[in-house]
Amino acid sequence: MDARSDIYSVGALAYFLLTGQPPFAGRSGVKMLAAHLYEPPEPLSARRPDVPADLEAAVLRCLAKEPAARFPDAASLDAGLAACRTAGEWTEMEASLEWSARPVADTGDGSAGPAGRTRRCT
Repeated sequence: MDARSDIYSVGALAYFLLTGQPPFAGRSGVKMLAAHLYEPPEPLSARRPDVPADLEAAVLRCLAKEPAARFPDAASLDAGLAACRTAGEWTEMEASLEWSARPVADTGDGSAGPAGRTRRCT
């Protein structure tokens, strides 16, 4: 275990924040654990077609099954995200206002997530 296991966790969180669902939603505990070990997640674009391809690639790299295929550390993840075409389009204030305005909704898998319309990624 090293920083790359934390990178995987960041990828799972990013997946949830961008799609409103965890990477392997709707599975029993054992099946979900097996999926985290052996299955690639569904592409974010299958759930949110407006997610930019470079951002999707960065998140999926975080979720790579083979640790060596993930970003090696937080600094390289930061650089990868900063290189995304839409990086810097939102200020911290805009993001805060966007998330505070959203009601919490049941995602159907026992977790809660943001509901309603999302700002379109371009």
